[in-house]
Amino acid sequence: MAKPRAHPFAASAADLRAALANAAPLAGLGEFEAGEFTLLLPSTKDGPQASPGLVRDEDVDAVCDRLSPWTVPALSLNRSAAISLLDELSEELGGVQLGDSVHYWRAVAALADEFVRAGRLLPGLEVVDNVATAVWRPLPATAEDFARLQALREAMPPMARASVTESMIRSAKDTGWEAAEVPSTRRVLISQLGKLVDTLVRDRLADSDAQRSPAPSGSAHQRWVHALASRSGTLDASSNDVAALSEDLEAWTQPLRATQERGLRLCFRLSPPDPDANPSKVDAAAEIDEDVVSISRGAWRIDFLLQAADDPSLLVEAEVAWHSTGKTLQVLERYIEHPQEALLEELGRALRLFPALEDALHEARPTRLEVSAGEAYEFLSQYAPVLEQSGFGIIVPAWWDEPERRLGAKLETRSKSSSDPQSSGSGLGARQLLDFHWKVALGDEELSKEELERLAELKMPLVRVRGQWVSLRPEDIERALRLFEQGEGGEMTAAEAIRAGLGLEEAAERLPVVAHEFGGWLGELLEQDFEEQLAAAKTPEKFDGTLRPYQERGLAWLCYLERLGFGACLADDMGLGKTIQVLARMVEERAESTSPGTTLLVCPLSVVGNWKHEAHKFAPELDVYVHHGPERRHGDVLQDAIAEADLVVTTYGVVRSDVDELRRVDWHRVVLDEAQKIKNSSAGRTQAVRALSARHRIALTGTPVENKLLELWSIMHFLNPGLLGSAKAFHEKLAKPIEVQGDERKAEILRRLTGPFILRRLKTDERIISDLPEKIEIKEYCNLTREQTTLYKAVVDEMLERIKLADDMERRGLVLAMMTRLKQVCNHPAQFLQDGSSVDDRSGKLDRLENLAQEILDAGDKALIFTQYTEMGRLIRQQLQRRLGKRVLYLHGGTPQKKRDEMVERFQSPDGPPFFLLSLHAGGTGLTLTAASHVIHYDRWWNPAVEDQATDRAFRIGQTSNVQVRKFICEGTLEEKIDQIIERKKNLADQVLTDGEAWLTELTTDELRELVELSEEALT
Repeated sequence: MAKPRAHPFAASAADLRAALANAAPLAGLGEFEAGEFTLLLPSTKDGPQASPGLVRDEDVDAVCDRLSPWTVPALSLNRSAAISLLDELSEELGGVQLGDSVHYWRAVAALADEFVRAGRLLPGLEVVDNVATAVWRPLPATAEDFARLQALREAMPPMARASVTESMIRSAKDTGWEAAEVPSTRRVLISQLGKLVDTLVRDRLADSDAQRSPAPSGSAHQRWVHALASRSGTLDASSNDVAALSEDLEAWTQPLRATQERGLRLCFRLSPPDPDANPSKVDAAAEIDEDVVSISRGAWRIDFLLQAADDPSLLVEAEVAWHSTGKTLQVLERYIEHPQEALLEELGRALRLFPALEDALHEARPTRLEVSAGEAYEFLSQYAPVLEQSGFGIIVPAWWDEPERRLGAKLETRSKSSSDPQSSGSGLGARQLLDFHWKVALGDEELSKEELERLAELKMPLVRVRGQWVSLRPEDIERALRLFEQGEGGEMTAAEAIRAGLGLEEAAERLPVVAHEFGGWLGELLEQDFEEQLAAAKTPEKFDGTLRPYQERGLAWLCYLERLGFGACLADDMGLGKTIQVLARMVEERAESTSPGTTLLVCPLSVVGNWKHEAHKFAPELDVYVHHGPERRHGDVLQDAIAEADLVVTTYGVVRSDVDELRRVDWHRVVLDEAQKIKNSSAGRTQAVRALSARHRIALTGTPVENKLLELWSIMHFLNPGLLGSAKAFHEKLAKPIEVQGDERKAEILRRLTGPFILRRLKTDERIISDLPEKIEIKEYCNLTREQTTLYKAVVDEMLERIKLADDMERRGLVLAMMTRLKQVCNHPAQFLQDGSSVDDRSGKLDRLENLAQEILDAGDKALIFTQYTEMGRLIRQQLQRRLGKRVLYLHGGTPQKKRDEMVERFQSPDGPPFFLLSLHAGGTGLTLTAASHVIHYDRWWNPAVEDQATDRAFRIGQTSNVQVRKFICEGTLEEKIDQIIERKKNLADQVLTDGEAWLTELTTDELRELVELSEEALT
């Protein structure tokens, strides 16, 4: 038997600890104990298979033809802490990529939590090595449970079964590791799910008396019950007592286990009476419209059926089972063994939970149970939930769980007189006061107090309203009457009204809100097509550009919400001009007011330069101040700079560091670019930006929701604090029902009531596409890092001195060498130094490329990335593959023709890699790459014709999408200055710049110095 070897690529325990230390919420988990773990992994003769989650440079991996044991360093922690760890881990772990197994066990832990919360548990006993332990096991009961378990079995990643067990070691001693029996997916899943459930139950019982008190000295059964609640679960009992207890538990759970083994269960289906069976108008109450409300004297019916546990759609009527003649009943392509025996056993098991079944069991062949309306209500409200949690199938009328089909509160609001926020200019938004009135509604019908009292006297919990069944629950009647007694009207804020409409706040005494009607300006915003309320907008006169029609609508929408006093999330797709819509708003308001105030723009460092340049280009009259860098202003000097500026541009990191100074300012507006940066509501930068005081707030993001709805809550809480309630209430009452249970009704309510505050336009929208040019050119201005600035200045000082002393022939070579070195510094210090050093966080260009690539990936698009330098291409490829976990194709001068053709074919295929990195020389001509809708020029050739040729790899016949072309420029460097020269001489570009950089050698030394020296902007 081969001895396990150390995994050659495993991270050390120290590295693991450092990676986890980056996740701040993990601080309370205690110490991780370092140890070693043995895994059975697919291997070659040379080593283990690389992690499937990593993308490597090799295009074809070696074939792994064996299973071999490998030891890896590990950090261990107790199971409670492990559950917390799975819950808290995020993707932002300093470049560490979470493996498939982490995501998988997260899903398993979430299912375990649902079993515990729902009480779908089965207590049991486990004996291992003569030690008895009381355990909690999951009890799959609903169709959804079985479906999710099946999906988890099928989705289990191989790593989840790679752990070497003692039995595998014993087996390997005789047969070798190649024949080692890897545990089945079912065994691993059931085992780990059971352990997670057991841990969660004991965690929830942490403060129970059983965990504080000693074990009782009574029977083994009593001690077992105590052990179920204790922390360890250990049962102190003799072997005979344990055996007797085990037999009793086996007998107790045998019917349930038999049901699971058969794959069949009893299903109860409740059906209302025929509407024409003895209908009776509620004519005893003259106050109630008899054409509206009626009751039926006919009987309700509970039918018995056999249902396949793994396929809820497979149902067998009890009558069919009783009429089957043999021991096997065929239904479609499925055979059901002993259907009559199964039906009787299941009815006997259900009798303990639903005593009314006793009448049916007096019959020889029970098929159904007839009940009154009151008994039907009792079944729906009391017995059905218990039966379902115990593993029985339940089919009830769809209307039973629909909130609008029960007695509830209807909220009506009206604008207070003389309080239209648009005309008054109050701009209070969510804090605007409204007049409100609560009404009691049954379905769609409003009820007066007299009608409600009369219905209460009828004691009919299920009635028909305009032909539809509605639940008239006694507790709801009490709450509704109390609502009438306490008063039905008053004042509330717009935020309170919206929260009530979303179900985040309930009416008096928790009466459910089943309907709402918003009047006045709030109704126009939420209940109608709010776009009809937008004033006609056009490009502001002093805006140096032309807005497209959809951008003018965006401008009108921003203005509309700001006048109402609400924050706005502009979520247009990448490339649709979110930046210029905000700048146009700033220009527009300055035409209306001489001093509207200062806007603070918070963005990632990689786009600071973009904002400054876009402002100078489209809104040249705006005074822009960039608050960033080690020499940035503080104290009174900062306050003076802010007071003089129209737009202050800063970063999320600076806001977090300088929050105490920035929160002193009464900002006219705070704008968050890449607002998904605050998706984590507990993060420090999120808390910092929320602390800022501002009259208006705007969030710009192409991805308002990336993974879960709480990210939307976090952005909305910045824009309109309190509008969506607390994070806890939002999660419990909206996010969880929508994400976990697929509640379409709540999803629609959330869309309708948040829609006016989120404007989302997509490139795929034909109304947008028809209005866009076919090729959109964008200049991406990137900031130099401090290291880049230092290297750049050193190159300039050294090379200019050498050029000044050189003769003509040598001078030309030195000028071109200087250009190359400076471009390398702008690209990345590691390319310039060629020392194999780390690439993280050292280049403004590379940081911007990473962010942009993530946006492209999120949008489901593909991109071409061009660079002149083979070394830079390798760095880009390694970094993007490491950060994004996606294959990046790389074509350069050394790529053979056959390989080149294969790459093109792979990229053009629908499921091909999203990024194609090309050397400008090797890939700038002769290729058709129309799968790309983005072209990125990482470094410039300074010849427009050459760059256009490269762009035309994507922008050519066969291209069906608009193409966004981005040219990266380091701000304040020769890249920006040469770009300005090209722009000035565009008409002469073919004549002047056809030789790429050769024209630079003709410049005088003074002209060269002016061209290459860093500007003041680059130094700040």
